[in-house]
Parts: sequence; C-alpha cells; structure tokens
Amino acid sequence: AKARNPYADVQVGDVIEFGSYEQDNNEANGPEPIEWRVLEVSGGSALVVSEDALDARAYNNEWVGITWAECTLRRWLNGEFYDRAFNKEEKALIALTKVENADNPRYGTSGGADTEDRIFLLSLEEAERYFEDDEDRRAFPTEYAVAKGIWVWEKTGTVWWWLRSPGLHGNRAAVVFTDGSLGT
Repeated sequence: AKARNPYADVQVGDVIEFGSYEQDNNEANGPEPIEWRVLEVSGGSALVVSEDALDARAYNNEWVGITWAECTLRRWLNGEFYDRAFNKEEKALIALTKVENADNPRYGTSGGADTEDRIFLLSLEEAERYFEDDEDRRAFPTEYAVAKGIWVWEKTGTVWWWLRSPGLHGNRAAVVFTDGSLGT
C-alpha cells in the first residue's frame, strides 16, 4: 500500500514542517526543519512560503537587467537549495509549477518568460493576495541568515525579502520591505 501523504489535509494558514536547512547557525547539530505557511490549497497541491528568511542571497550575481527566468537566485533555489533542503521523498512531493512572470503593474517593466519551477519567489500580485496586510508580510531571519549578512532592521528585527516580479528598471526586482510594505 502507498504511504499516506502527511500533507493531504493541510489548510490555508497552517504552518507545516517540510525539508530542512541550517537555521541556528550551529552546523554541528545539523540542519533544522523548515517551517512553511500554507497560502493556498487547490487541485491536491499547496502553495507554501517559508516562515523565516532562510538565507542572504543576491537576486542576481551581476548588476544587470535581468528577469526571474535568467537570474542566479532562481538557479540557486531550484539547484543547490532544492538539493540540500529536501530528501528524495520530499522532492517527490514538490510539484513542477508553471510560473507566470507578469510585467510590473505600475511601470510595465518586462517580467520576462514564464518559467517552470519547483521553488520560486512570490510575485507582487501573490504577495498582495496571500497576506492580510503589511504586518502579516513581515519576515524575520534565522540566525544562519544573520551570519550570512542579511540586513536586519534593528527597530523590528525584520528583513526585506525578494519577489520575482521586476521592479522599476530591469536591473531591479520587487521586494517586500522590512515593514511588510511592497516595493516596486
């Protein structure tokens, strides 16, 4: 008999543990389970976002006009991160998703080609839709991300995080600021 999917009954708003990644910055005790917030459940799949900022990474390694389809962060998320954070059984549960990369709604900056990804950043539209308000969008870093140089706003202990949508210019991506507001 096939093993029952432990995630079959997840609901929007649930926080689940799935995969593992270094978080307490103590590599001697191994990686910690990653907590994910369920944003949407449809067609037997769930869209989830990590509860914490897990690492400090550039959107792209060079300061050039680039879209999500070509950026180095996409390559890292679907390569090194995917391979490191998930075991064989977990990888089998991660769907290859058709990701729509819309143009920036305010500036018209090109979103580039649509992609197929297992791991992807949220878009501006998704960051707006799936969170109640700015406060709900605020992210806190892990100790590992802090050690990797993530910038933390001292007043709140929060960090800004990348979205896959383009920003004002092709060499800028949209972000969620430390206060949870959307930055285009």
